[in-house]
Amino acid sequence: MSHSIGDRIERREPLFGWFLLATLLPILVMPFTNLEGNAIQRVLLPLSTLWLVVLALRMMPADLLRWRGWSFTALYRVLGVLCVAVMWLPFVLGHHAGHAWHLPILSVISGFYLSTTVGIVLVLAQVKRVNEAVLCLGAAGYIQLGLTGGQLATALEILSPGSFSLGRMLPGEELVERLSYFSFVTLGSLGYGDVLPATALAESFAVLLSVTATLYITLMIGLLLSRYIETRTPR
Repeated sequence: MSHSIGDRIERREPLFGWFLLATLLPILVMPFTNLEGNAIQRVLLPLSTLWLVVLALRMMPADLLRWRGWSFTALYRVLGVLCVAVMWLPFVLGHHAGHAWHLPILSVISGFYLSTTVGIVLVLAQVKRVNEAVLCLGAAGYIQLGLTGGQLATALEILSPGSFSLGRMLPGEELVERLSYFSFVTLGSLGYGDVLPATALAESFAVLLSVTATLYITLMIGLLLSRYIETRTPR
């Protein structure tokens, strides 16, 4: 089965570069998104998320997401469809969407991003060679982790207001945009100090996010380096 999965992953390699671009796109369009703006400003993020979800579902082999004989492929696809659906709620309702919708939206999106990151690690464990496309997929997994952190930090701030010291937010800047910035700053160990955890729970979240990023990089280097050495070693 492992060889069969490896062959199917190899046929999907042309999608890896596009998936990296699709993963970057939500970050690039966030500064231009405004829930109370015109239709273009409100539609940018849902459209970019739609492209990301479509590529993620096409890229992931059907029988890869398994654990102890249980297949989670159907659940992953349902989560992707829900992710696209809930992203259109802010476009339709703007800031008029009730607070009751915020947590389900953030939970679905962060769940899909995190599942995609886990799927990428599983794909990297099955690749037959290391090339530019595979490296693009590894980088996309890191960005997915940052997007997940931004969604979870936003959920934490909504559940417990004041969890983060947000500093001076720019006009029109959304909370999820601000805390996605915090997430990537934490992943990169930059620590600018303009957005800070303000409670013990938020501090624990920042530590967990930082450790998870380190573990992901360690896994990626170990998997790709071992596969590169294996393909270069004469049999």
